[in-house]
Amino acid sequence: MTPETVFKPSTDPETEPVFLFANPNMGSGEQDQYKQLINAELARQGILPAHLADRMGMPRPRLHKILKRTNPLTEGLRDRIFRELGIDHVRAKISVALLHDPDAYANQAVFVATESLKSFYLEVMTCRRGSIEVDLRPAIIHEAARRAYDLLLSHQERVIQNDQTLQA
Repeated sequence: MTPETVFKPSTDPETEPVFLFANPNMGSGEQDQYKQLINAELARQGILPAHLADRMGMPRPRLHKILKRTNPLTEGLRDRIFRELGIDHVRAKISVALLHDPDAYANQAVFVATESLKSFYLEVMTCRRGSIEVDLRPAIIHEAARRAYDLLLSHQERVIQNDQTLQA
């Protein structure tokens, strides 16, 4: 078990989501948000949907219809696309299911939070099994998070100072 494998890539459709922090009826549905995330990642990587279809060995028109919201995106296909594009399924799930914002996937803060959550969950699971496994990455992640928060706080201070200067 590692931080990457501690969470399952998909949930059982029969169960209600454990982490539901926002209104599930906000905006577009979860499936459409996953499609938005996939399309954004395709654009970021500079990959055409047709090339992705070729790499996955599926007909181009079928993938096009799925990504353009006319056909449903199954969990199995979603997971295959995630693997092919290198999309972290945990960060995607947090962005879509918890935050209801597929654009949050590219946010560095969501990346740091996801990596911290994976490491924390791994520690909890290994403690329950009676063993303690230490992942070396949490120290790096915590340092990156500390630096990011320090940078954010210093930026906030500069914004307040500039605002006060403009009001004077």
